[in-house]
Amino acid sequence: MRTTLTLTLLLGISAVGLQAGTASPSPEKNQKASDLTTLQGCVKIARGQYELIESDGTLNLLSGAARKLGPQVGHEVELTGKPGTRTEDTTIVGGGSSANEFVVFEVKSVKLIADTCKSAAH
Repeated sequence: MRTTLTLTLLLGISAVGLQAGTASPSPEKNQKASDLTTLQGCVKIARGQYELIESDGTLNLLSGAARKLGPQVGHEVELTGKPGTRTEDTTIVGGGSSANEFVVFEVKSVKLIADTCKSAAH
């Protein structure tokens, strides 16, 4: 019984790992405007991850809209979207299953504000 419970738990955790690097899907395709948030700052890319650095130094990991974000690296933009999560598999071969969950901003639209970033947003 204990072995079955442990195996079931490991399989459940492994299923989370299979979704590694993906953002949580949106439950509704048509988001209400009131459900969306707007952020403004400088788009950067670090370790293959798009980031938005706001003028106050707040760092936001970004998810989605990669085709729109790529050309905006180094530019100041206004992003519309919503908070979400991304799960990353951290399982070591031969070890127990594990995963990390990160808060991300799921980008729905990108608007260019300036061709260069303000000096405060590094």
